Amino acid sequence: MEARAAIGEAVALNRYIPVPLYYQLKQYILGKIESGDWSEGFAIPAEQRFCDEFSISRPTVRQAINELVAEGSLTRGYRKVTVAKPKVAGSFFDIVQSFNAEMAGKNLTPRTKVLTLDVRKNSEAAEKLGIADGRCIYLERLRFADDEPIVWLETYLSHESMSDLLALDFTNASLYETIESRYNITISRVDRIFEAIAANSRDSELLDIRKGSPICFVKTAAYDQDGNPVEFSIARYRGDKSTFHVSISR
Repeated sequence: MEARAAIGEAVALNRYIPVPLYYQLKQYILGKIESGDWSEGFAIPAEQRFCDEFSISRPTVRQAINELVAEGSLTRGYRKVTVAKPKVAGSFFDIVQSFNAEMAGKNLTPRTKVLTLDVRKNSEAAEKLGIADGRCIYLERLRFADDEPIVWLETYLSHESMSDLLALDFTNASLYETIESRYNITISRVDRIFEAIAANSRDSELLDIRKGSPICFVKTAAYDQDGNPVEFSIARYRGDKSTFHVSISR
């Protein structure tokens, strides 16, 4: 039988500061999770227990819990809410490295499923890559961490200069390492644009999330050591399983 976490020593919420009570409760729950008192898979106390311990209303408790579920810290199941598996913290915006290397560095088991590898035309990719006839190699992959789908990735490359990539299996091979070894091209710089979007039906199917769930939508243009465009990609990261770190210096 699954253990159920206890509230323990509840701290009083401060009604005399301009911080909403639901937000104070959120921080309390997050503190329990971050300290390890409430670990992955443990069921948090029922809403009524929070009401009794903190002398707050059920709508206040429900708002705190709903936001933590939406943010991926908690998971709602049948008649209980449990602590979610920690998000995958990515250095995607800090450094250029392969997905497999990044996951292995976090002690996670990476896996890639190749969905499509063919030739197709895409006007946006052709413009980014400077391809006159518009024909691109299209590589579509679904990438996993510990058997959970994390990102759906669509990659476009020049068909004219890299057509032999169509014969390769990218289930285990690193795209960047393959490009470097075959063509002596090093990906030296990437430009990324990211935004938050709601999952559509296709996102829901591939990433195993509900339609409308948050997604980190990223467009990447990658350049070689001479500044020439090499790759254009579109990535959709699960918002409930991913968090990213950006370091900016002045």
